[in-house]
Amino acid sequence: NMSTLKALKEYLVGAGGYLLNDDNNGKTVMLSGAWGSGKTHFWQNEIEEDLTKELKEKNKACVYVSLYGKDNIEVIKSEILQKAYSGVKKENTKQTKAISAFGMGTKILAGISIFGIKVDAQDISNETKNYYDEKKIEEATDFLSDGGLICFDDFERKSKKIDLNDLFGFISQLAIDMNCKIVIILNSDVFEGEEANVFKTVKEKTVNKFFYFEPELKELFESIYTSENKYQELDTYKVEILKAIIETKELNARIYIQVLDNCLEWLKQYNYNQYELRAMVLITTNFLKNHFVFSYKTLHMDGNPKLYTVLEKYYKDEGLFEISNYFIKIVPKSMTDEEFEAYFNGERTIAPVGTSCGCEEFLHQMHSSISKKEEDSNGKYKSDSYYEKLDKTFHENKDIFYALNFYAYVLQVENRIDKDRFDEINQFVKTGILPKAESLS
Repeated sequence: NMSTLKALKEYLVGAGGYLLNDDNNGKTVMLSGAWGSGKTHFWQNEIEEDLTKELKEKNKACVYVSLYGKDNIEVIKSEILQKAYSGVKKENTKQTKAISAFGMGTKILAGISIFGIKVDAQDISNETKNYYDEKKIEEATDFLSDGGLICFDDFERKSKKIDLNDLFGFISQLAIDMNCKIVIILNSDVFEGEEANVFKTVKEKTVNKFFYFEPELKELFESIYTSENKYQELDTYKVEILKAIIETKELNARIYIQVLDNCLEWLKQYNYNQYELRAMVLITTNFLKNHFVFSYKTLHMDGNPKLYTVLEKYYKDEGLFEISNYFIKIVPKSMTDEEFEAYFNGERTIAPVGTSCGCEEFLHQMHSSISKKEEDSNGKYKSDSYYEKLDKTFHENKDIFYALNFYAYVLQVENRIDKDRFDEINQFVKTGILPKAESLS
C-alpha cells in the first residue's frame, strides 16, 4: 500500500513522470489541499530538487515563485526571468535571493550588478542597460520555453492589488506562449465572494490537471521528520512524539516543525521524562493554534494547587467574571486532600465538568452556565448589556474555550508532572527561552 505522498511524488517526478514528460508542455497543474497540510514543504523537499536536476540536464529551468505580498504582475515577471536565468547559469544566486526577498525588478537590478559586472546606476546608459536586459531576457526565455517549469505558491497571500483574472490570464498565457509547464499550489478553500466565482470560472478554463494533497497525519509527520537530519537525535522518542500529536488530531506541517524543534531543544538540557515530553507536544500545539498557555495556582478556599490558564485572568481583567469563574469552577473545589492527590496523579475518580463530552455538548453546558442571570450579594442583577457582552465574547471565543476544555480536561495535559516543571514547560513554549540551567533537575 503506497502512501499518498509517495504515489504523488512517483506520478509527478518518477520515471516518465507527468512533470518530466514533454507531452505535457503548455499544461497547467494545480496542487491543492488544506491549509498547513504541507504542500510547500512537499514541493520543496520532495519534488523540486529532482525536477531541477532533470530539467537542468536539458538546459531548462525550474522556477519557484511565491506570490506572497506581490502587488503587480511586472514584479512577478521579473522574478521569473531572474530565477530562470540564474537557476540554469548558477550565477548570482545571492542576488536572486535578494530579488525574491525585496521584489526588485530587472530595471533596478541593471543598476546594481549585471551578471557580475558592477555598474553604477548613474553611469549606465540606457543602451547598455537594455543590451544586458535583452541578452539576459533572451537566455532566460530559452531556459523556460519548450519544457521549463514555473511553480506559483502562496496564492492566498497575494496582494489584493493583483486582479485574479489578470493573474490567471498571465499564467495561462505563459504556459501557452512559452510551451512550459505551470504548477499552482494553493489552499482548497482560499477565495471568498467575487474572487471565489472568478476562481471557479478561471480554474475550469485554465487548469488541465488537479492533484488533491491530503496526507494522513502519520505520513505528514514522517515527511517533516525525515526532511531534517537534526531530528535523528529524537529517534528514541519519535514514536511518543507522534502518539501525542495524534492525540491533538492536528494535521499541520508548521506545527509539527515547531513541536520537533521544541522537543529537541528541551531534551538537550533536561532529562527525559515521558509525561513532560507529551506535555511539550500538547502545549506547543495548543499555543501555536490558540495562543494561550497553562499555569498552576493555589486557590485560597482549600490551599490545593489547581491547573488553570492565563485566560482565566484575562477574562477577569476584562470584567467578564462569569467566564473567568467558569474556568476555576471546572476543577472540583470540594475534593479532600486524598482525592486531590489521586486527581493530580492521574488516578482520577472525579470527572471535571466537560471531561467526557464532545465539543458541542461542552460549549452548550458552558454557555448555559455563564448566561444564567443570578443576583449578586447585594441582590442586584447585572445589566442586559453585560450579558450581551458575555454572549458576544462566548461566540467569538468558542474555539479557545473548547481548546481549554480539550487540553486541560480531556487530554489532561498536566498529568503526572511536577507543578514547577509544568510551569517551566509553558514558559518555554510561550517565550521560546529555556529556563536557566540552575533550575534544572
